[in-house]
Amino acid sequence: GTSAIFQAVAREFLQEFEILRRNELLDLESRKGKAPGGYQSTLDEVRLPFIFMNAAGRNRDVFTLLHEGGHAFHALAARTEPLLAYRHAPIEFCEIASMGMEMMACERLEAFYNADTASRARRDHLEEILELLPWIARVDAFQHWIYTNPEHSRRERENAWLELDTRFGDDLEWSEYPQWRQCSWIGKLHFFCVPLYYVEYGIAQLGALQLWSRFVENPEQAVAQYRDALALGGSQPLPKLFEAAGLRFAFDASTIAPLADLVHKTLQAMPD
Repeated sequence: GTSAIFQAVAREFLQEFEILRRNELLDLESRKGKAPGGYQSTLDEVRLPFIFMNAAGRNRDVFTLLHEGGHAFHALAARTEPLLAYRHAPIEFCEIASMGMEMMACERLEAFYNADTASRARRDHLEEILELLPWIARVDAFQHWIYTNPEHSRRERENAWLELDTRFGDDLEWSEYPQWRQCSWIGKLHFFCVPLYYVEYGIAQLGALQLWSRFVENPEQAVAQYRDALALGGSQPLPKLFEAAGLRFAFDASTIAPLADLVHKTLQAMPD
């Protein structure tokens, strides 16, 4: 099914995905004893990507494979670069490769799903993006607070998190479990494992939304520039990679407002 979606986005993506299938570079199904999670890893010795995930028959599995497929296409696009370091782009652009593929694929889900299910999956994905962006801002702000206030107490940390909850949070009802609200940040592994890493996903999501906007208007041109940018690997700085893909490396109102408006109008036009 995911192969059909890749083909509907662009024939070249199906051809590249077939490279992974032929070379047994896909480990997708859940099984007893298998490690959790999902990722794409580049096997640098043979210059080929490998995708690992745990499919369980859900729509989320489709989007996971679309996401990791975007990373795989990135690895394949840059595989002829002679310098190993230049085959790997900055993480912000790596996630445009994956999130951008998700967004373009959102317009081609009927290649696999029936019309009603495709619309439902598309709605779910757009709503998740609207939830994700303020969460990324909240996580990033909390990380900055933690590292600029290294002598803080547990109570001060809880209060800082609750202040950010007021600023960026949602309308979750916590009255039955008030003690968990101030420590709800603990479930985010990034605070413990990858300091000051998470805002990259927000930067990439804004780039992916721009790619989606361009794909809706002109699919062929959007795909062509996307592929051209992926082929640059890490040989250019981040703003140049955005430019090669036809995207703006900016986070101001003039960039974000039209994207938010497009998401809003798209959701409004969808059936309930």
